[in-house]
Amino acid sequence: MNNHIKKNNAGFGLIEILLVVGVGMATFLGIEQYLNLSLNAAIRDSYQTEALYLVKSNLEQSRAVRDEDWTLISGLTIGSRYSFLSDESIPQKIITKGGAEVEGRYTVWITTSAVQRDAEDNIVSVGGTVDADILKINSNASWLENGATKQVTVSEYLVNF
Repeated sequence: MNNHIKKNNAGFGLIEILLVVGVGMATFLGIEQYLNLSLNAAIRDSYQTEALYLVKSNLEQSRAVRDEDWTLISGLTIGSRYSFLSDESIPQKIITKGGAEVEGRYTVWITTSAVQRDAEDNIVSVGGTVDADILKINSNASWLENGATKQVTVSEYLVNF
């Protein structure tokens, strides 16, 4: 007796192909999502890096103005916003009140703070005597990113020497 069992394999190759295509698409979409997130992170980092460059540039300009004439820096109103505008006809930077918009994205400005010293000549936050020959310069940059305002601030002391 010949027992021939016929196996019905019809359609089995189609299921395998659909599974391979599904796994391939899922892999592709995962890689695409990873690349998209990486690109967005790189863009955010570039904004932060550019803002930090602008902030440090403002500090450098503050030192240049200090070197030119200490009274141009020491005469600024404590706590008020100031910015540097370049004018090619004038070799030094001009200090104007308010923040300056840079490249349509960033607002950059500096503020000054009085510096106090204690009896041992250490810099203190409160309870000291104001030192007229030193100022704290706070350099700031802000920008709008995904509907939220981001800001970078770097501070340094400028000394009249």
